[in-house]
This record gives sequence, structure tokens and C-alpha cells, in this order.
Amino acid sequence: MFGKKTAEKLDAAAGKLHRAGKKVGGERGGRAGDAIATAALGGLRARCNTDCTCNKCR
Repeated sequence: MFGKKTAEKLDAAAGKLHRAGKKVGGERGGRAGDAIATAALGGLRARCNTDCTCNKCR
């Protein structure tokens, strides 16, 4: 299990992927960045024992 610091780093990395995709391709790019983050980081994120640290989660 991972802790709070790891969860924060994973959330930050996912956010950076979303912003980079959005900068390149608009809303579609942002969704593509989210898909890449989910595919790449989803398995690790699922093993964290800390809830999402992002303040803007829906």
C-alpha cells in the first residue's frame, strides 16, 4: 500500500497529463491525457490507501 505522499504525486502527474493534453488538443486532448493517465497510473492509484488529494475532484 502507498501513502499520502505517493497519492499526491500520482494526482499531480495525472493533472499534468491532463493539462498537457488540453494545451495541445483542447478538450479532446484533455480527455486523451486523462485516458493516458488512467492507463498508466490507474493500477498504482488503485493500490493507494489514501483518497484522491486533488481539491477539484468531481
